[in-house]
Amino acid sequence: MKIAFISDIHGNIEALNSILNDIEKQNIDKIYSLGDLVGYGPNPNEVVEKIRELKIQSVMGNYDDAVGNEKESCGCTYNPGRETEVGDESISWTIKNTSSENKNFLKNLPKKLHIEFEGLKILLVHGSPLNELLEYVKPNIEVNRLNELVNSVNEDIIINGHTHISMEKNINGKTVYNAGSVGRTKEGIPEAVYLIIDINNGVYSHEFRRIKYDTKKTCEKIINTGLPIELALVIALGSTYNMGNSKKRSIKFKL
Repeated sequence: MKIAFISDIHGNIEALNSILNDIEKQNIDKIYSLGDLVGYGPNPNEVVEKIRELKIQSVMGNYDDAVGNEKESCGCTYNPGRETEVGDESISWTIKNTSSENKNFLKNLPKKLHIEFEGLKILLVHGSPLNELLEYVKPNIEVNRLNELVNSVNEDIIINGHTHISMEKNINGKTVYNAGSVGRTKEGIPEAVYLIIDINNGVYSHEFRRIKYDTKKTCEKIINTGLPIELALVIALGSTYNMGNSKKRSIKFKL
């Protein structure tokens, strides 16, 4: 049994299509999403509709919650100044450019999914088991907190998203994975990332796959739709950067 886990697509249809094309070649039996289908990227409707068309089960991410319920903020921890402005502009634009039908789909996503294959129990959540939408489970998480998270659930495996950084942690006989980000990686390479877990008689192995996609096309769309240019720069770099506390600046980069 081979299962693909995708996360944090963030309205990037080019990245999603590239991942799906790769998944077709990997003999995958099932696909799940760890949330944040929308936000930041220029194609929220196309991404949501692709997920719905393929009947990919997804948990709710904080951006799905914010857009689906038309909130002013995604609840993210932004640095004050331009970074906060960019986040707010992204939320506002995405709310205006996502259909009512797709918003309804987003706001009705579950915050957790409990799945089981070959006796192996897996919990899917965007943030963490104790804060489903907003907690960042990063590679540098303290051991005590990681213990709290795994001890709070009965599952053998926890898979989350939200940080945009792929991760594997083993503790107390359990494994915590982060599936990385399809549409807005922070790993320093401008590629889409997803996770495959291969289960054979209750024994599992994993692979993180990094797939090239047309980042130039995504960047051009971001700029042409009027989203903040900083969002295109993140796509081009494959990483966030310090936007500083200044007001909107003139940023130029060659596509």
